[in-house]
This record gives sequence, C-alpha cells and structure tokens, in this order.
Amino acid sequence: MDINYIYEMVYENIGVIAIALAALFLVYTVIFILLLVRTNKLQRKLTRLMKGSSAVSIEEMISSYQEKVETAKQNSEMCVDNLKLLNSQIRNCVQKVGVVRFKAFEDVGSDLSYSVALLDDHNDGVVITSLFGRNISTSYAKPIEKGESKYALSDEEMYAMNKAMGLEKKSRNGK
Repeated sequence: MDINYIYEMVYENIGVIAIALAALFLVYTVIFILLLVRTNKLQRKLTRLMKGSSAVSIEEMISSYQEKVETAKQNSEMCVDNLKLLNSQIRNCVQKVGVVRFKAFEDVGSDLSYSVALLDDHNDGVVITSLFGRNISTSYAKPIEKGESKYALSDEEMYAMNKAMGLEKKSRNGK
C-alpha cells in the first residue's frame, strides 16, 4: 500500500469521515457533560459529608470518627465496670425496711414506741427499738445476720424484721 492510495481514499471519503468525527465529537461531548453532572453531585455529597468537620480529606474524617468510636467504647466499658461494682455494693446497702409502732406501756397513750428493721439484700442489718414511757425512754439495737439475731427478739421486733423481709407470717400478737 502506498501513501498516495491512502490520501486518495481519505479525499474521496472526506464527507463520511467528517460526519463520523462530528458524531464522535457529539458522543464525547455528551459523555463529558454527564461526567461533569455526576462529578458535581459527588462534590455536593462530599461537601455535605464533610460539613462541620475540620478534616481535609475523607481519610482524616474517618480516622477522627474511629478515634471517637474507640473513646466511646472505652467509656462504655468503664461504665459497665462501674455498674457491676455498684450492683455488688448495693447488695450490702439497706434495701429492706420494716417499721412497727406499738404501745409499750399501759400508762402511756398512743403508739409512741417503735421497732425498725433495716436489712440489706442478704438480710443482714439491725433492728432498732425505742420504748417510750411516761417517765423513761429507752433505745437499743440488735444486729441481724441472715435474717436471725443472736439476741432474743420481741414480737414487735420479729414483726418488723419479717415485714422488712416480706415474710409477715410471724406477726405480732398472733395477727
């Protein structure tokens, strides 16, 4: 093939070649416009994504969020540990209270004497009793371990302790 033959073919088909190049130019122009529109959409999405962030790139922003997530995870784990500690400590706090008012002496009106049972989750604690009389007032406490006392409990003290434990079957005065 000789170069002149190529020139002649181009010269004879110059109109077809021009139309083909114009069509190709149109196709490329449409593709360029579509890519420009998509690029603008992506730019707007990126701008919205980066809004409020001081990060320069998505990588920096993701890294920043990863640090925040790690900090939140550590704080969450610390809170769970603190909650477990509090749950174990609360079992030893006063959780159950039973109060009984009664008339300790015949010569004194109203129910001015009382017994109060203060117990934890293990039914350990104390029963505090105050006896109010016309000429005397006395208070004393009896320790409670696992729902029992090594000291003798009066009916009212037993009732207050059982009331605190939710066991009112041993009621005072047979009630």
